Amino acid sequence: MKEVNVMRAARRAGRQVQRGMTMLEIMIVLAIIGLVMSVVGVGVYSNWKRAQVKTAQIAVNEIAQKTIQYMTDNNNECPKSVDDLVAQKYMPQKRKDPWNRDYILRCPGQINTDGFDIVSLGPDGQEGTKDDIKAAEQ
Repeated sequence: MKEVNVMRAARRAGRQVQRGMTMLEIMIVLAIIGLVMSVVGVGVYSNWKRAQVKTAQIAVNEIAQKTIQYMTDNNNECPKSVDDLVAQKYMPQKRKDPWNRDYILRCPGQINTDGFDIVSLGPDGQEGTKDDIKAAEQ
């Protein structure tokens, strides 16, 4: 009852009592939030994709170093696959690339015929495309 009297007194004084937000105001706020979230989402997604490529490059180079170590310890004999590196304890476990595919180890290599190739097929999963991630020159 007291609240009704306060509202009547406010109306008499020429002031309006606001009871809440209109549907239009709510829709405008939601649209602004949606725009901000889409801009942030695009930025985060592109950074995430770049981070995947960097992660794969680091892993490929690490496997290359472990392969060199294996070859040094085994009279220049090539490991047949990453599984050999794991079995001989040069690597703690077999890893997959950021796209959940195995790293490819070829010895002797097709690209580096005097050494070995270590490749991640990259985002597209196709070998021989420009997004393949290869070990630095050995």
